[in-house]
Amino acid sequence: MSDTNSESEQIGFQGLEAEPLLRAGKIVTLPAHAVLCQQGQTTDRFFVITAGEVELAKSIAGKARPLSTSGPGSVLALMAALDGEPCAVSMRTLGDTTVVEITRGSLLALLDPEVAADSNLVHDLALVAIRRLRAATDELAQTLFQALRASPRAGRIDVAKLARIQAGNHAWPCAKLAA
Repeated sequence: MSDTNSESEQIGFQGLEAEPLLRAGKIVTLPAHAVLCQQGQTTDRFFVITAGEVELAKSIAGKARPLSTSGPGSVLALMAALDGEPCAVSMRTLGDTTVVEITRGSLLALLDPEVAADSNLVHDLALVAIRRLRAATDELAQTLFQALRASPRAGRIDVAKLARIQAGNHAWPCAKLAA
């Protein structure tokens, strides 16, 4: 159920690029089963996991279904925090987990042109978003192709797989944190 793959290294921040985000937030240690973001609710903060794991789940046909697990370095709920739209998935810790919690205001302050003049953060965030969008689009195209090709299940789309694609847009397995 883990989303760790070689592609994740290409999707996100590399090395020190995550440091401005980490400095902008506060370190929070959460117990098992703590909810970071609930499907359908809005949030004004996002998270970078520094230790532990977070499960992403989505209600499909009225039943909560685990979709993936994110670990250290993953950025969670960034899009929901930035655009103010409800979280598309629920996120909860699987065990004791440490995150850096960053508010929308803190991120916007970092993105201010005068503050960001000496930083590549705007560029880095744009690249992460573009890479994640490309990966999701490729995965969606592959899922649709498989659903439409001639087979006993032709024309049937795997709803859980589509939900995992959506979850991937809300939890970016990306930052390689310096030790």
